[in-house]
Amino acid sequence: MSLTQIFSSDAGLPANSYIYRIISTAPRQDPLTYTQTDQLAFISSDDSLRYLDAATLSLLPDGVTKSVNDKVTCLERANDAPSNVVATAGRDGLVKFWDKRSRQRVLVIQSPHKLISSLVCDAQKNFIAAGIENPDDGTGVSPVYVWDQRNPSAPTRSYIESHTDTVTSLQLHPSHPTLLLSSSTDGLINIFDTSQAEEEDALYQVINHRSAIAHAGFMYPGTDIYAIGTDETMSFYALQSQKEEEEEPTPKAFGDVREGLGCEYLAKMHWVGGEPFVAAGKHSESRLNLIPIKKNASGPLEYDFDLEKSIQLPGAHGEELVRDVFTDIHTRTTFTCGEDGFIRAWKAAGEESMDVDEEAEPAKKSKDRKEKRKDKKEKKRGDEKEKARYKPY
Repeated sequence: MSLTQIFSSDAGLPANSYIYRIISTAPRQDPLTYTQTDQLAFISSDDSLRYLDAATLSLLPDGVTKSVNDKVTCLERANDAPSNVVATAGRDGLVKFWDKRSRQRVLVIQSPHKLISSLVCDAQKNFIAAGIENPDDGTGVSPVYVWDQRNPSAPTRSYIESHTDTVTSLQLHPSHPTLLLSSSTDGLINIFDTSQAEEEDALYQVINHRSAIAHAGFMYPGTDIYAIGTDETMSFYALQSQKEEEEEPTPKAFGDVREGLGCEYLAKMHWVGGEPFVAAGKHSESRLNLIPIKKNASGPLEYDFDLEKSIQLPGAHGEELVRDVFTDIHTRTTFTCGEDGFIRAWKAAGEESMDVDEEAEPAKKSKDRKEKRKDKKEKKRGDEKEKARYKPY
């Protein structure tokens, strides 16, 4: 199946801009289900936050907020019921909340460390967490901080010692509201029980992916965990059982998936309603494929790629990399953004539609894009591994 590009827009960005992240601002019923998207928000390398009409990709009136952060890195939804507030963070160490109606800043939180590289918010739980970048090669300090939104003057939790390199992902699981997942370029995925104040008590589980992690998270609606390495490795892991005598199943480790998937990089784990896909790009051929991930009943972590049902986005963002993908299941429109500085909208041609069972849905070119890869010895919990510097922005 192939999608056709129907719109594209640079939203008035300066030349040579990257677009890092794109999100829907529509109300969300659960982690994977939104109402129809009428607005998109995105952040880019000019440190702006911009709002687009999802139907036309036109910049909305007063749709540009400049200098949201000094070197912005993160954009997340700050609330889900009214869905009026989005949050940004950056290397200035500030988390800022923005009202999408007034375009005004409504909250600012100062991190004890600057260089915020990841963010997660849950307004219903008054929960905010930020992870920190390590700007240097070698072992450093990359804390995870947690705030109570009602009193954000100081973190309620500070997990200082559990990561030694840039924190790349943070995620809460809705069915286990105190469990916070973090991943890092130190190769570790940590699961923290945020009900515990002391870091040693809070560290519920440690998973060693054995290479720097670009993206990690839960396989909703279950508790299985995926990891995507900066070296295009991919693995699936089980959440540790609370029963000490119960052994976790052997991880499903695919290793480097580039040859098997016919790609050059993995952009992210992408959800179309309740269906998981991996967004796999090949910039030398100007294409992106959305490859379904299926779970077989033969074992607890028997994940595999359904290549025959891949969705192709021919042309993609040319020779530039795709940074983020979002699909609105109501309009059957997929939105992509990338290092060419464009947002692009895609739909199936003719009678084709993206194969999603709605009833089953759970509730201008960079010359320095190639990352330096260095062999580094892991100082903590592991063996020798290839270590790539992760560039989240």
